[in-house]
Amino acid sequence: MKASTLTKLDMLAAEREAVLLEAIRRHNAVLKQNEYQRGVLESYRTRLAASWQDGAVVSAGQARRAGQFAAGALGAEEQILAAEARAMGQLEATIADLAKLKAHRRKLAERLRDAARKAEALAETRAERDRPFRPARRHS
Repeated sequence: MKASTLTKLDMLAAEREAVLLEAIRRHNAVLKQNEYQRGVLESYRTRLAASWQDGAVVSAGQARRAGQFAAGALGAEEQILAAEARAMGQLEATIADLAKLKAHRRKLAERLRDAARKAEALAETRAERDRPFRPARRHS
């Protein structure tokens, strides 16, 4: 394969690598956001539990809203965990794709170095061949 083709392939691979690195950054951001959301939800639950445990009298409306919150919190937690699992799966797949791409780029770089060595050897051979022949002088 020509060196110019190998260079173009490497440029395309570099662009793909940048896209994968950005995807990894996004997946990590989603995971951090999910972790934050789980923390907020847990904080609310803790505060709600503490409000029930202090022995204060609460109205029926407050109890109903607390029950609705508890039910909604379970649904929210399921959504957060599902989003986290999706993001983790996507992150792992993207990391695997990046590893394959880096291996591919190493092979391209090796082939490019080989092509450069062959071109240099060919240029030296041509330079030798194109030199005018000068017979050795005899000293008399």
